[in-house]
Amino acid sequence: MPTGPRQRLLLPAVLLAFVVSILICVSAANRHSSVVMGLAVALFSAQVLMSALRVNLPLWNGATLSSAGRTWGWNNSLLAITAYSWGAAAMFSIYGLSDLNWRHWWQYGAAMALLAVIAYGCAHVLLGRDDKQPTLPALQTLAGMTLMQGIAAIAGLAYLVGTGALDTIKDDWAANHVFLAGGITIALLSLFSWLTYRRLLRQAAA
Repeated sequence: MPTGPRQRLLLPAVLLAFVVSILICVSAANRHSSVVMGLAVALFSAQVLMSALRVNLPLWNGATLSSAGRTWGWNNSLLAITAYSWGAAAMFSIYGLSDLNWRHWWQYGAAMALLAVIAYGCAHVLLGRDDKQPTLPALQTLAGMTLMQGIAAIAGLAYLVGTGALDTIKDDWAANHVFLAGGITIALLSLFSWLTYRRLLRQAAA
């Protein structure tokens, strides 16, 4: 894992929200409590989004490219990695440690874990491991990937809501909570990140 200022993103509060939300999700699944499950996933989502605002607001308020660049890129990437990892952990924990039974849980859990690995790989390739500022092509690629990620998350949310999947009484109700919270988190995180990268690109082009 890369070292440096960007690691300050992984605050105890973020990790605590990660663990506590998973534990509550498992308990809610065993009790078949949709309300408690909703509160649990909202806990994690809120913590990630508050962290994302703290990461990106300084740049929106006038921080320069020289003080941002790679650090902001890694912070935003690590938040996305954390969100995907949480989704995978939630799926495996909820359906592995409760009496809920849904045959597709491991597939979606594995897909989320894979997305976390891909997100880390892309950040590693585009941002590197040293303290040099990212190149303009790297920033452009990150901005484009972030935008596509946000669009994909919004499309997933639209499908989830539009098909009425949230009203199911089957055991996939718990997975839908994870999908909803994860989709909202990734969509808003992508928006915050894209606004940052757009500002960085404007500075780089000036």
